[in-house]
Amino acid sequence: MSSVEPVPVAMSGSIEGAAVPLDITVRFAETDQMGVVHHSEYVVWFEAGRVAWMEAAGMPYTEIAGAGFNFAVTDLQCRYRNAIRFGDPVQVVTRLGIFRSRQIEFLYSIRNRETEVIYADGHTRHICVDSAGRMTRVPGWIAERLNRAAAIRACGG
Repeated sequence: MSSVEPVPVAMSGSIEGAAVPLDITVRFAETDQMGVVHHSEYVVWFEAGRVAWMEAAGMPYTEIAGAGFNFAVTDLQCRYRNAIRFGDPVQVVTRLGIFRSRQIEFLYSIRNRETEVIYADGHTRHICVDSAGRMTRVPGWIAERLNRAAAIRACGG
C-alpha cells in the first residue's frame, strides 16, 4: 500500500465536481518487472482517492460502512496515458461525477503533482447496498451530510 496523505482543499459550490487531491509516494514494491507502476495499483489509488473525497466531504466511509451500508463497485474504467515510475511525485484528484438515489460515480485523474502530466484517468460507479448486499437507496442522512458539507464549503467554511 502506498504512503498517502490527504491534501486539504476548500471546495466551493456544489460538492459535485469538487476536486480532492491525494498525494501518493510511489514505493518500489508497486512497480513491476518493467520498472513501472503495476496496473493494479491504479485501482488501489482510485479507492484511496474515493475515501479521501468522502472524508473531505464530512462523510467518512468508515461511518457509512459502520452503519451497515456500502457502495459496491459496478463499473470501473482506467485509461493509462503515461507510465509512472518509482520516485515519481503522484497525485490522485477525485471528483464526484453522479450522485443519485441509489448510484454514485467518482471521476479520477492521476497526475504528476509537479508537472501536472496526466498518467491516467478513469471512473468508478457504485450502487448503495445494505449489510445483506441488497441494493438500496442512499440513506437520507448520508445525502443530507454531503449536501450540508457542500453548502458550508460554498460559504467559505
